[in-house]
Amino acid sequence: MDYDADGDLDVLSGSYTGEIYLFERGETGEYLTGRYLMNAEGVPLETGTSVTPEAIDMDADGDLDLVIGTRSSGVFVVVNEGSRAAPVWAPEPTRLLTAKGERIEGSNAHHADWDGDGLRDLIVGSESGGVRWHRNLGANNAPSYGVAATLVETRSYEERKESEGPTGPGSRTKVHATDWNGDGRMDLLVGDVQWLYETLPPLTEAEAARKKALQPAHDAARDAYWAEIEVRNSYVGKPGGIPEEVLARCAAAREKLDPLAAQMHAFERKKSHIHGWVWLYLREAPAGQGAAAQVEAPVSVRRPVDQEEFGPTKLELFASPLQQDDSVIRVRARLSIEEGWHTYKTVPAASGYVPMQPSLDLPVGVEVIRDWQCASRGFPAPSGEAGTWFLDQAEFTCELRLLDETDEEVGVQLEFQVCDHKLCLPPRTLRLSLGNVIREPDSSRLRLAKVDAMLPRFVKRWIPSKGSSIMQPGMAAPEFSLTDDQGVRRTSSDFAGQRYILWFYPKASTPG
Repeated sequence: MDYDADGDLDVLSGSYTGEIYLFERGETGEYLTGRYLMNAEGVPLETGTSVTPEAIDMDADGDLDLVIGTRSSGVFVVVNEGSRAAPVWAPEPTRLLTAKGERIEGSNAHHADWDGDGLRDLIVGSESGGVRWHRNLGANNAPSYGVAATLVETRSYEERKESEGPTGPGSRTKVHATDWNGDGRMDLLVGDVQWLYETLPPLTEAEAARKKALQPAHDAARDAYWAEIEVRNSYVGKPGGIPEEVLARCAAAREKLDPLAAQMHAFERKKSHIHGWVWLYLREAPAGQGAAAQVEAPVSVRRPVDQEEFGPTKLELFASPLQQDDSVIRVRARLSIEEGWHTYKTVPAASGYVPMQPSLDLPVGVEVIRDWQCASRGFPAPSGEAGTWFLDQAEFTCELRLLDETDEEVGVQLEFQVCDHKLCLPPRTLRLSLGNVIREPDSSRLRLAKVDAMLPRFVKRWIPSKGSSIMQPGMAAPEFSLTDDQGVRRTSSDFAGQRYILWFYPKASTPG
């Protein structure tokens, strides 16, 4: 947004601690160091924690006011008492209420004409997830908001494994309305945060002993560090700022704690991974209704086209298109493994164990354009023997091109052996089917018979960055081969035909 009407784009950013930062665009195009937005009395604007601002002219006086969503304090408006080019922010924020006087809640607050009546409505995210809509019952220069109507249902918390992935938007949702596909109807972009978990093999006796020996030193260093942080925090917001000697003591305490914390973290068996997804809700008008119809369905999750269980395992088969004509599809075979059991990714020579191996049974009319690749991490066998195990799940992907209709079905086979610490079940081969290839009526489009909806109504997709200063729209994406946060090698061909984001993010509390 152009904060000061000088013709270039600046950035407004909220923060966890509640301050709002302005990153102003410099004369040569670079962004200047962020600074707090201050109110008319010279005090930083604050309305709560985890704030998200939106600049919009709320009272039609020609300048930009601020609408601020918060984690749990509600939604506020800060009136601009200055001008479009030189904002001056009111000393006190105004809480947004409905026409009935009820407090409006929202982790972010976004204005858009959701129902097509020419008035800007209020659409809000939520700390607990979901999206709600407050219809504007008044005017654009004097809005009056109706009671909240649900656009995206709040989902109850569910602890999920890293191998399972998400099933819909998580918590702390941030929403933006836009006509994503140019069909004249408002769609929704919903950002979130989610925590997924994985469980590593149990500690060995030697590892447990090392952890026990390290615990006292770690706990002492941790307590000393947080004691220094309490001292540091006591100076925040006071004249003169935080004394240098206090900052130095914090840094020294952190330097002592970090290596001990890293060692202790390595002993933890349950690991959490923070994710942030952007979910796209494409809006459809129900039969007999016009473009003003609301979204009436929750997110649609891809279901397996075939599945089979064997002992402590379950094999599921998924298929999704990589191109709009559905002729190129990605096949994903996922074997879920119950806790305490494992399968083999690699095995020692002459061991007699059977490593996992997927294969295809293709009729004439279907060809492989990318052979099977493993998308799951293997763990070293805890006994110290050579070879690697799959724990929790094993996933393989390949890509096929549909060339013509087929009478025979497209088959997928997975050979594996599953064991626990006492016994191994006999090697097993599971066979699943994607169905035969059919042609859509009155169309040249081909699809797999068992995949009723190759493109579900609502799809989770990565959203591409716009206005990049490095790559311009329309440029070909560069080839890449990188390791993700799970240690799995990803290449540009894995995402052929899709929109995606490469996100490089430093680990929290580390330099760089």
